[in-house]
Amino acid sequence: MKQTYKKRTLFNASKLGQIAFALFVIFIAYRILTPPSNETVRIISPDGSKTARLRTFFYFDNQPSYEVYYQKNDKKPWVKLLYLPVYTNTPPELHQPDLQWSKASDQIDFLINGTSIWHHTFSD
Repeated sequence: MKQTYKKRTLFNASKLGQIAFALFVIFIAYRILTPPSNETVRIISPDGSKTARLRTFFYFDNQPSYEVYYQKNDKKPWVKLLYLPVYTNTPPELHQPDLQWSKASDQIDFLINGTSIWHHTFSD
């Protein structure tokens, strides 16, 4: 008895539509679950060794959330230092967020309307 084998190809064209649909669904889910955001401030420390950035996120209640990141200039990954889900001491339309380095580049301050509400001291 002679056995016959069906030749399998490396690329199956019938699965292409299913793969494209799955990638589309993943993309839509990502867009729905990721809140709108923007990079509000990016500053370099006075000695040039670090960079800090402030990102503002807007969730469904129109209250801005803030995240502060930093990175050493010789390394690529950003490190999250602060997540502030909501700041309610002033109305959101009056917030003027900012970042400020100390002169020695050892401390970063998160300011709202010119008042420091948080700081991080680096120990390197």
